Amino acid sequence: MDSILSHNGSADPSNFLLSICFAFSFFPARFLLDRFLFRRLAIWLLHSKARAIPSRIDEATIVKCSESMWKLTYYATVEICALKITCNEPWFRDTKEYFRGWPHQELRFPVTLFYMCQCGFYMYSIAALLMWETRRKDFAVMMSHHVITVILIGYSYITRFFRIGMIILALHDASDVFLEGAKVFKYSGKELRASVFFGLFAVSWLVLRLIFFPFWVIRATSYELVKFLDLSLAYDKLVYYVFNTMLLMLLVFHIYWWILIYSMIMRQLRNRGRVGEDIRSDSEDDE
Repeated sequence: MDSILSHNGSADPSNFLLSICFAFSFFPARFLLDRFLFRRLAIWLLHSKARAIPSRIDEATIVKCSESMWKLTYYATVEICALKITCNEPWFRDTKEYFRGWPHQELRFPVTLFYMCQCGFYMYSIAALLMWETRRKDFAVMMSHHVITVILIGYSYITRFFRIGMIILALHDASDVFLEGAKVFKYSGKELRASVFFGLFAVSWLVLRLIFFPFWVIRATSYELVKFLDLSLAYDKLVYYVFNTMLLMLLVFHIYWWILIYSMIMRQLRNRGRVGEDIRSDSEDDE
């Protein structure tokens, strides 16, 4: 554990013991927050709606609203932490700095802690998706996304690509904040706020995941990284192609979900600005 507690440590694989601790800690954290805060808040919000809701639909909505509150709390917290860690770093704004000095870049303790927390959260999310979270039509895609994310976090940490890894995590969590906020407002009947947050979510998804991610991040891993690798060596070639393949797989997921987002945008326009139900829902009852 010495490498974890040091301010400037190495990318020691044993640090992932901490991610397992994080993963297990999310189970009681979710249970306690659900029982004593999120569920009560969801019931209060739903019962403040103007129209009555049948008890069967109401219970399903309470569960999904509580689920969104949990995710909103997590994503907002880690996004703030990610920006605090990275915003003053020279590589936050300059893609050429992502790999400068690699593989001997300084690894600070906050980066290690953030990495282990995120890795633990996605390990927890895999279990949650399998056991109790609302299962939607994109279950297989979501599960694949979580698995690849865990592998990508671990791989980028071990290969010391943690600068670009921090950027990727920060830009992905931003849109999730708006998505979960839109869901909470939608479930509680706040249509205007839901529409605003959904609009912010759609714009952030387009800008961060479909423009910045491929044309800045993947471009950097495709062209800037080559300057620091010898692709005639088997190990360097493996590092290059495995990392970029996983990033491209994430991009495919982004495009798939953008098609669903676009469908919801069209539905919202037809509804004169009212946010439609989650297009991923399996049935009308789930909506």
